[in-house]
Amino acid sequence: MKFGISRREALALAPLICAQSPAWASEPGAMMWDSFIRELDTGDDRRRKSLAAIRNKDELTQLQEKVRRVIHNGIGAFPERTPLNPRNAGEIPHDDYVIEKIIFESRPDYYVTANLYRPKSTGMRPPAVVQSCGHYEEGKAAEDYQRACIGLAKKGFVALIFDPMGQGERVMFRKPGEKRPGATSEHSLAGKPTLLVGRTLAHYRIWDVMRALDYLETRPDVDKTRLGMLGHSGGGMMTILTAPIEPRIRAAMSCCAVTSFYHKTKAHLMADPEQIVPGIYPNGVDHPEMIAAVAPRAFLIGAVLRDFVPLDGTRRTYEETRHIYDMLGEPGRFGKVESDNEHKLDQNLREACYGWMMKHLANESGDTREPPMQVESEENLRCTKTGSVMDLNNARSVFDLNLSYSRELAKKRPAKADQHDVRGLLALRDADPALELPTTFVNGGARREVLIVIASDLGRNSTSAQKLSRALADAGFSVLGVDLRGWGDTTPDTPKKQKFSWEEFFAWRAIELGRPLLGMRVGDFFAIVRKTVGEYKKVYAVGLGTAGLVALHAAALDSGLTGVATVGAPASYQDVMEHLHSTVPVSSLVWGALTRYDLPELAAAIHPRPFVAAGSHATAQEILKGLQLL
Repeated sequence: MKFGISRREALALAPLICAQSPAWASEPGAMMWDSFIRELDTGDDRRRKSLAAIRNKDELTQLQEKVRRVIHNGIGAFPERTPLNPRNAGEIPHDDYVIEKIIFESRPDYYVTANLYRPKSTGMRPPAVVQSCGHYEEGKAAEDYQRACIGLAKKGFVALIFDPMGQGERVMFRKPGEKRPGATSEHSLAGKPTLLVGRTLAHYRIWDVMRALDYLETRPDVDKTRLGMLGHSGGGMMTILTAPIEPRIRAAMSCCAVTSFYHKTKAHLMADPEQIVPGIYPNGVDHPEMIAAVAPRAFLIGAVLRDFVPLDGTRRTYEETRHIYDMLGEPGRFGKVESDNEHKLDQNLREACYGWMMKHLANESGDTREPPMQVESEENLRCTKTGSVMDLNNARSVFDLNLSYSRELAKKRPAKADQHDVRGLLALRDADPALELPTTFVNGGARREVLIVIASDLGRNSTSAQKLSRALADAGFSVLGVDLRGWGDTTPDTPKKQKFSWEEFFAWRAIELGRPLLGMRVGDFFAIVRKTVGEYKKVYAVGLGTAGLVALHAAALDSGLTGVATVGAPASYQDVMEHLHSTVPVSSLVWGALTRYDLPELAAAIHPRPFVAAGSHATAQEILKGLQLL
């Protein structure tokens, strides 16, 4: 037999942050964490040594090309540029600047609401700065962000700020009469289906920035050779991700975001789907490499001392990256400013931005102090009549775009999944020898040649798993109950007041590791079976709940499994695309799966071996009948 291989929420997490092993660590509840940390520590050490070894421009060029390749491959290919169809929805005049209300289409019928702040009079075409928002529900209307744009306009710049999807006027999934979701709720909703089609939410967020730059280039009152970018919090992450792959950004400032993926994981910070880049860890790319990919263009790090974003990571990233700019003879094009504040784009950081953009876009120095200013209400800044882009003609959401793309992919896929494609997406490899996964064996006696392996997402000792195991044993079959990583006895021990699911936390981090959690569990399943198969001539896999997807993938990849049954498992990945509020967890998804296969196509790869997809209340007799064991 063969076996192959909202800001408010973030602030609430601050007390949980620690740089070392979690305070809740215990065995086997610490198994998942310890496994991840071993891999992170090894990768981070290797990455740091590689970056420190760069000594010339050729070596830097190779790194920069790798960073861009990793980002592009991870977030998904961008579409062709289509007409922006910009429209001016009104203006708000002030003594020395004007606010324009702009709507443009970054994709056909995918509307972006923006405010453009411009000096009222200028002798020459001024430089321009795009500002990317963090997780304020009001998006572009947040007071800190308004002040930054007004300050830039008063210093002679054009400043363009737009609502991210799910914020401000771009709340996309709200039903009539439904309470408006929090600032990051739609990011989570949209993140799952985006993942399945081989993209990430950053794909959409970054493309909006690029199209905003396109819009600025169309304006006769903007010098398109002098464009910059400012971002705070989630917008700061967009700056880190966009600047390396967008050469038009001549000067950038990222605030309350620069640290490292490594430090954020150790600090237990939940990842917004917009910030995920699949496979970034094994490719040796983290915040220092992404900033190095911007060099010699100007990059300024903005940080606050009382942030939940790990400050030790911010400072380490600065030190690791500084030698790149020194090597290029451009030390003045890289800098860091710190403000004694909480997680906000405060006046100190805004004034640092004014000075940075004046120096690197306008080639001038001057008074960087923030002048007196008047901020507007969210309603005054609205570009749409109703406050929602979804009320515009033929408006499409991220969900609509993903759904349309998934249906296109379905037409191109073969009827049966290809093992090579599935293995590649799962990134299967030998199991970590340090993992000790609990098992329970029941000898049924009569059918000695048959072994039934049961995995449950509730654990082998759950009521449903034990009931099924007893029934199968009573029918004369030997049964092996297994706890795959993160389930049953290996469920991570967690603080009592966490604001998120640790299953989801590890699932997103696994994607950054380039190995989906589902793939890790398939590897666990193979390792356990390899150790226990013994003299059994036939081995059947039974998966309860989402563990059914583990069993299904395992059987599709290895003909050594005689048959497979799923009990109460998701029927297809396409269902996740079709139903906005799908309950299928991220841990059961595979990045890019729908570009190669869906679950029914996995089942087709199992044929002619028996496969049964049973409901959650299926009896042992029904399962045995489906597996042709009766």
